[in-house]
Amino acid sequence: MSGSSILRLSVVALLLAAGPAAAQEQQYVLSEMDVTVHVRPDGGYEVQESIAYDFQQGAFSRAYRSVVREDAGALRAVAVTSPETSVDSVRTGETDGVRQVWWSFPDRSTPARFDVQYVLDEALYERGGRNVARLDVMADGAVVPTRTVDVQVILPGAFDLQRGDVVLRPDAGTVRREAGRIVASFHRDRVEEGDDLSVEVSFPKQAAGEHLPTTADFLLGLFLVVVGGAAGGVAAWRWRGPRPERTARRPPPDLDRPMAVALLGNRDGQAFLATLFDLARRGHVTLRHDREDQAFGTTDVVRLETHPAPDDLSDFERRLVDTLGEYETLDDFWSDTRSFRSDVMSDVRGVLFERGWMENHTVRSGLLLGGALVALFGGFAAVVTGDSALRFYLLFGGMGVSLGGFIAAVRQYTWTEDGARRAMALRAYLDHEKSEIERLRETSPARAAERLVDALPWLLLHDEVSRAWIEETKEALDAADEVPELPDGFVSLVETEESASAPVAAFLPVMTVMGAVESSSAGAAGATGAAGAAGTAGGGAAGGGAGAAGAA
Repeated sequence: MSGSSILRLSVVALLLAAGPAAAQEQQYVLSEMDVTVHVRPDGGYEVQESIAYDFQQGAFSRAYRSVVREDAGALRAVAVTSPETSVDSVRTGETDGVRQVWWSFPDRSTPARFDVQYVLDEALYERGGRNVARLDVMADGAVVPTRTVDVQVILPGAFDLQRGDVVLRPDAGTVRREAGRIVASFHRDRVEEGDDLSVEVSFPKQAAGEHLPTTADFLLGLFLVVVGGAAGGVAAWRWRGPRPERTARRPPPDLDRPMAVALLGNRDGQAFLATLFDLARRGHVTLRHDREDQAFGTTDVVRLETHPAPDDLSDFERRLVDTLGEYETLDDFWSDTRSFRSDVMSDVRGVLFERGWMENHTVRSGLLLGGALVALFGGFAAVVTGDSALRFYLLFGGMGVSLGGFIAAVRQYTWTEDGARRAMALRAYLDHEKSEIERLRETSPARAAERLVDALPWLLLHDEVSRAWIEETKEALDAADEVPELPDGFVSLVETEESASAPVAAFLPVMTVMGAVESSSAGAAGATGAAGAAGTAGGGAAGGGAGAAGAA
């Protein structure tokens, strides 16, 4: 039995609509549809349908009908007859995953009635201690109007039921006892094109059936998901490492920017961009903002020019400058050096492990991720292969375990006590420096601009520093008279705004370079806005369709 409807966690509609498979010049409506379903004691359905086609324009030679329950058991004992015409052939097949009965007949342009019969095994549902007989008479919207629709669901005398035991949806139907059997009836005078018609008859459980989830099932399932996620969250919190309180006015002296990025768990790209801005500030690199013509306009680029003084460079800086010298633009460097950057940052993390500032829990994270995937796939497998309420609990339980595993697995790298002291001191310094620049904007915008450029290589590691934040300093300079003294490493080859004041004009190269970096692939890889958490890394013709009763 298929479990596709269960995978969607709600079996609300099983395809059984009435619709046409008409050619362009064909036109018809359904003048009458009678559907009678005899529920068998073993939970199967014996289905008898009488469909009156009013062929109004064109000739028709084929018709089809979808079964009344998409995910039921075997379809057998199929027969199609007509009092007005012969039936040449009958076959069954699937359209969009829905089982259908197709039949052919001699070309016909006048009305005809067809009687369709078949048996569906294992068709009843179970829900909350009750059986449910569910039919979608017009699913996904009727494709042509149907003038009269009558539906009967007949429960066998072997089911010891009273009229009061039976609940109908919609409740406009009627229930009567007839020859020792319970008969539930539904009537619609007309079903318009595009309208749905589904009916449901439920009664105290008499036979085994496929389980339908109740509200309580969903609530329990949601509880299991929340518990699993919460367990993962608790584990991640316990494994986050120490968090000492620290204050600092400058970064730790034994922590360079690449190590700081790795220690904070930020994106690796920040290590290279922060170092690049520091090299520009110190005069080893010039960043030139320019524009290039493209097929659909112009685009901002950052051109690179290196002039290093090797004695003033760390090993990381020397490797970066040597590599930058091979490229004309920052985008070229970024798109062509993924392997280089990965190798360099792997070396940086190795230093942190050697110094005892971080611990590597890659094996633990890998096992958690593997367990999460196994739990998730196991839950879905239980839904596909089972038919009891247990499969829902296994599904939701698997989802909860999976969610918890994914959450806990993010603690791949954690701080030691020594690493935590440095990381928290660095964060305190970044917060202090950002606050000082914001204070200076009010009193001395030129001094704020100078301090911003001086601290920018570090501030790039702050998750609230972006081009928009830097632009607030430019706005403060609009009202200032003093011109900031800024390094020559930031240059714009694009003509500046004619109305810009001298203080703003001095600061604009920093703004334009920063904006070009943010819009580049380098910016997308982590120019601003830290990404990681602290201490972690992170069937018929057009108009017809499956579920229709149609003709062509």
